[in-house]
Amino acid sequence: MRRFAINHVTVYKYKKPVTFGRHRMMLRPRDSHDLRLLAAGLAIEPAPDTIQWFHDVFGNSVAVASFTTKAAVLKIASQLDLEKFVSDLPDCPIEAYAETYPFAYSAEDVPDLHRLIERQYPDEHHEIDLWAKRFVKTGSETNTLAMLTAITQAIKSGFHYAVRHEEGCQSPVETLDCRSGSCRDFALLMMEVVRALGLAARFVSGYVVPSAGN
Repeated sequence: MRRFAINHVTVYKYKKPVTFGRHRMMLRPRDSHDLRLLAAGLAIEPAPDTIQWFHDVFGNSVAVASFTTKAAVLKIASQLDLEKFVSDLPDCPIEAYAETYPFAYSAEDVPDLHRLIERQYPDEHHEIDLWAKRFVKTGSETNTLAMLTAITQAIKSGFHYAVRHEEGCQSPVETLDCRSGSCRDFALLMMEVVRALGLAARFVSGYVVPSAGN
């Protein structure tokens, strides 16, 4: 187990004092077999009138802050102290039935995964479908992990990263057409590509684990 201290600060600045809407924050990780949360803190300036905590449908811890005070600056600072098990193994474990593609999810999992397999964005001209098929071998078995790795590497090498301050994500087709986007756009493209192949995918966020000594 390695111990990490994470300080995540977000600052919004405005030309003049403004009234803030409700802020929904997902900053607290879930405890699991490979992560233990030791302490967590949240500081907000100006102080909100109320902070409500609840769990969403996936079991994530969510904080909702409501304000009445006007201000020209809003600062949200999250502090986490945690222990994380970091494996030295280079590969990700995959269930035996899913080691080669195509495969079928178990009857027990399908009802829970249905929404995660379902395509979420239009692909009128099947651009996503055609791009996804590039990574599937014809006439022989396709190694699932190798296929997913190849998709990730293709996005990394073939697309230009661009900072976007606009709200939300580009559509996957738009990202594919312009070969450019932010990290969230690339993640969404990856999700739709694997969904086109019948795999389940959902959006997650996190931090890159630094190498020892950094």
